[in-house]
Amino acid sequence: MRTIDIHAHILFPEVMGLCGAAGPELGEKNGRQFFRSGDYVLDYVRFIDGPMSNVEARLKLMEKLAVDHQLLSPNPLTYFYKQPAEVALRYCRAANDAMASLCAKHPQRFSGSAQLPLQEPNLATKELQRAVNDLKLKSVHAGSDIGGITLSDASLEPVWEAMETLGVPLVIHPAPPEVEPTGKTGTTRKWDLDLIAGFGHEETLAVAELVFGGVLDRHPKLSVNVPHGGGTAVFLRGRFESALRRRPWAKNLLKRPFEEQWRQLNFDCLVRAGAHMEFLVKAEGAERILLGTNFAGWDQEDEIVSQVRELPISEEEESLILYGNAERIFKL
Repeated sequence: MRTIDIHAHILFPEVMGLCGAAGPELGEKNGRQFFRSGDYVLDYVRFIDGPMSNVEARLKLMEKLAVDHQLLSPNPLTYFYKQPAEVALRYCRAANDAMASLCAKHPQRFSGSAQLPLQEPNLATKELQRAVNDLKLKSVHAGSDIGGITLSDASLEPVWEAMETLGVPLVIHPAPPEVEPTGKTGTTRKWDLDLIAGFGHEETLAVAELVFGGVLDRHPKLSVNVPHGGGTAVFLRGRFESALRRRPWAKNLLKRPFEEQWRQLNFDCLVRAGAHMEFLVKAEGAERILLGTNFAGWDQEDEIVSQVRELPISEEEESLILYGNAERIFKL
């Protein structure tokens, strides 16, 4: 059975250093590899000669994980929303070009997702059109917070409108707050809480912005994928609905039914095996859950394909999660 991994970040060595002082930088110190974005340094991950940046190593690991095709995505450490817009645009254009070039060389194995300088929506919209029309990239990756600008901010409306017109899905993937500082307080790097708990927290808030902020309401054709099972949004769905019914600020807030808007959201299954994954599928339906491994990341799920196949679901539902939904939503 065909498998498509839609949570597969990549780094391109040829674009390192193209965002000024922010880098990014691949390096090695005292025998330990690291990746730097601005002042943020992530180590203990094999970046230089591993599957994150080496194509042959990637293909070998795909075989090991039983992954046939990947929707390649930007690394969330390289959004660069806090950098000058023109500098960020230079990096995004180079990264999108590299993404398209790799996908053209291996069309059976890879499709690509674009990144945009969202701190300047006009520049972002132009690069979006180039990425989709010229480079044939299939989606857009964005952070949960654009350098302090929330996803429902009016300034981003031209980008969402363009995505809706082009029929391009949005993938929300947070960046650690030390990489894209927003002034928020909460999770820290202690015990890697920015990665373990922070991403789920930010994904939940991003869903709230999309719903309560009216983004989905205003853009009924915009499809949004939220990784890591959507953070805690799926579990809190009932509280979203209760708030819309009972809180004073929610009266006449949305023009379209909540259920319609919620079905614009899709989630990958990177939540660990067993009851957690089963809950996600039962709660949202197999037609809105996609395979995601966090390929070559610190929490890569080696057995996730077999975990999906062990779920108490039909063969048709299994095929939707493993490849069918990705083909339909991202037009692969």
